[in-house]
Amino acid sequence: MDTKLPSIEILVATMHRVSMEFLWDMLKYNNHTDFKILIVNQTTPDKLLISEFEYIKVINSFEFGVAKSRNLAITNATADVCLMADDDIIYQPHLKTMIAEAYLKYPNAAMISFEAIDEEGLMYTNYFPAGHHTKKSLKKIYTWVISFRRVLFLKNTVFYNLHFGFGAAFNGEEEYVFLRNAFDQGLKMIHVSETIVQHPNENSGKLMGSDHALVARSAVAYRFYGNFSYLWLVKYVFFIYRHNYITFNQIPFKYKMGLIGISKYKTLSKLGEINKIYDL
Repeated sequence: MDTKLPSIEILVATMHRVSMEFLWDMLKYNNHTDFKILIVNQTTPDKLLISEFEYIKVINSFEFGVAKSRNLAITNATADVCLMADDDIIYQPHLKTMIAEAYLKYPNAAMISFEAIDEEGLMYTNYFPAGHHTKKSLKKIYTWVISFRRVLFLKNTVFYNLHFGFGAAFNGEEEYVFLRNAFDQGLKMIHVSETIVQHPNENSGKLMGSDHALVARSAVAYRFYGNFSYLWLVKYVFFIYRHNYITFNQIPFKYKMGLIGISKYKTLSKLGEINKIYDL
C-alpha cells in the first residue's frame, strides 16, 4: 500500500487569458502554492498568458476544442494525481487534504471523483453513493470533479475523444466517453462524497432538451448500444417531454435531432475516425 502523500496538479482549460486573476479566484479558499498548476490557454498570438511562478506552467495553444485542451494538459502534466478544471469554478476549502486523503484511502484507484455545489450551495446533481463507479454512476460526473493517477491513464491511453465536447462534431458528453474509456479497460474508479468545488448554475449537461444534447447523447447511445440506440432515443425523447424539457409539439423535431446524431456517428465510424482520441 502506498502511504506517501501524492503530488497534485490542477489542469485548467481556459481561453484568451492574459492575466492570472481568474486563477486566484479559483483558489481563493486554498493556498495555490500547495499544487502544481498547468494552464492550457487556447488563444491567438496577440493574447498570451505568461506565468511568473515556478509551480504554474502555461501552454498557449493556437488550436481550439475542449478535447484538444484536455489532452494537451494530460500529456504535459507531471504530478502523481491530476485534477481536471475549468476556469469558472471555485475550489472549496481544504482541497489538498481532501484529494490526498482520498488517494491514501484508495491507493489502488486510477480515478476518484468528488462532488460539486452550485452558486446557491445546493448539490450540483444527484450523485450516486460513495463507492465503486458503475456505467450508470459515471453519467453524473462532470469534468471538474474528476481526479486521476496520471501514470495509469497514460499507460492505458485514456484521453478525451476529439469528436466530443465544445468545438467538436458532438457538442457535449465528453466526460462520459472519457470515463468509459477508463472503465471499459477495467481501471478502478471510485466516487467520494466530498464537495471540492463550486460551479456556476449554467452547464450544457443540464440542457437536456437542447438540440446539441440530443445529437451528442444519441451519438453516445449508438457508441455503446449499437442499434438499440434507436429504441433508447424514443425513450429519451419522451423522458425529456414528461419532465418538461421540451413541449409536445417539439417531439418530432427532437427525435430527428437524435437521428442526426446517430447518423453522424455512423459516418465517422465508417471513415475510421470515431475512435481517434487524441491528436497532439
